[in-house]
Amino acid sequence: MTHLFLECTIRAALIVAATAIVLYALRVEAATAKHSVWAGVTLLMLILPMWTAWGPRASLRMLPPLVQRTAKEAMPPVGTLSIALLPSSFVSTLQAILVGGYLLGVCLLLLRLAIGTVRARRLVRDAVLQDGMRISSLCAAPVTVGFFQPAVIFPEHWREWSQGQLDAVLTHEYEHARRRDSLVQWLALLNRALFWFHPVAWWLERHLSALAEEACDNVVLARGHNPREYSEYLIDMARSVKRSGARLNIAGMAMPGSSLPQRIRKIVEGGPMPRISRTQMACVIVACTITCTVFAAGTLDRARQGAPEQSTKTEGEPTYSGSAAPVQILTPHEGVDFTAFLSPLVQAIKSSWYTKMPEGVKTGDKGRVVVRFRIKKDGTLDKVPTVEVSSGKGALDNAAVAAIRASAPFEHLPESFKGPNIDLRLTFFYNQPLSALNP
Repeated sequence: MTHLFLECTIRAALIVAATAIVLYALRVEAATAKHSVWAGVTLLMLILPMWTAWGPRASLRMLPPLVQRTAKEAMPPVGTLSIALLPSSFVSTLQAILVGGYLLGVCLLLLRLAIGTVRARRLVRDAVLQDGMRISSLCAAPVTVGFFQPAVIFPEHWREWSQGQLDAVLTHEYEHARRRDSLVQWLALLNRALFWFHPVAWWLERHLSALAEEACDNVVLARGHNPREYSEYLIDMARSVKRSGARLNIAGMAMPGSSLPQRIRKIVEGGPMPRISRTQMACVIVACTITCTVFAAGTLDRARQGAPEQSTKTEGEPTYSGSAAPVQILTPHEGVDFTAFLSPLVQAIKSSWYTKMPEGVKTGDKGRVVVRFRIKKDGTLDKVPTVEVSSGKGALDNAAVAAIRASAPFEHLPESFKGPNIDLRLTFFYNQPLSALNP
């Protein structure tokens, strides 16, 4: 699970960075276009954990090649740990703390979002209809709430507004309703709750809110309203909110909001309204789709070496000597280089194995377990791993098998390998010295 957190965090940061570069490179200034793009990024972040765990992958050879080790460079076998296996207990406790902290943050923010959603429904239900307007004493400024049938709620003092102010407010809020901004904002808050540990999620929520307000402001100005008068309307509503103490805390409500100074500056400065052509928008969508897909579905493999050295051999079978353990490839692979595939596989299994280490190992249980398993082309296990050589203790055998199952799915098999799957054999050692490698 920790690996999934880390991978989603990195991928989300890369997706946001790539999208920002695309928008800058294509000179996209229109708030409506940027809002649509960032809303799509938010949706992608929401499905990113599922895509990372089970979605399709594309191999990209972008990382530098690994330096292969020869048979002369003996490496310690997997599981050869020091003394009482204190790292195992530490890793397990640390992961439990991290997962617990994450779940606590998610629950608190989801609870807050749920309360806001319920309050929004009650606000619409309890609003009083006057002269075709929904009125509520809970609102200090007009708000638009609702996902699929948005409703505009006005404060009780709306009759005190001039006709120009009323027209501007109606134009602004009805544009929010037409664009379904409250639904987008709710999804951004949901994304922030699930990725509360990621600064990108908080930035997306604030940025989407600001872009929605800017887009609606542009519509108001495009309808011929005077910029200075409209700015005064916004300031007047901000004063009403301040006098009331706080605005109703409901998802999707951002007018006038904390970005009011920036909004007023843009409104007063005027200038040509940023626009985007259909052709330019199509280019933006294509470019963002390609870059986001690459970072969401790409597996960053290491480049091949020009002349790889011969790997270690055991009993005539091809064997890989990685940073942790020998892994035997039992399937004929016609010289295909599996170095970049097997190195992260070993590390992932070893990390999972530490968290599943039986308590008996800490008190001195010893053993050697040999497990055979098969990996399909897409990196998933073809069947349940089987124990070829048992340690004589069920707990030790089960921990080894569970570590392999918990680490799947792995990266895709190398593209140069044409077979449907490969069979691997991995040896686990519990409290045994290097001499146990060749019993």
